[in-house]
Amino acid sequence: MMDGNELRPIPASPAVTAAGVKHVLLTYHYEDVGDFDGYASLLTEDVAYDLPGEPPVLGRTAVVRAHSARATLHRRHELLTVVAEDDTIVVLGQVVRSDSGPSERSCDRVEFADVFTLSPHSLVRGRRRYYFAPPLDPTLLPAVHR
Repeated sequence: MMDGNELRPIPASPAVTAAGVKHVLLTYHYEDVGDFDGYASLLTEDVAYDLPGEPPVLGRTAVVRAHSARATLHRRHELLTVVAEDDTIVVLGQVVRSDSGPSERSCDRVEFADVFTLSPHSLVRGRRRYYFAPPLDPTLLPAVHR
């Protein structure tokens, strides 16, 4: 929303931000347990998801379909940090994939940062994911890391 006197958006109320944090946390839970009806209830109709290496997914039905197609009980999210301000929520964590066979068990962890945007009703209207990956060219690292 825009105020007629300013060019900046009007900040979301603290109540919208707090409810949005709860909704974002629930998206991970619903995704991990495979409750895609619950997951869909937290998204706006025109939600947009942007995941690395994939074309953007637009609309509630398409987002739910995309997530349910890759769902597995061998994958879960471990959330480490949540930062919220106005209509933006950033979640840092890791996706943990475990494959357990009869004789061995392995586990892979991939760190991520998700940036969510909220609707005025605290529903998820956008999500962009970033994965941690070291640069291919070590000269791009700051000197302290070389």
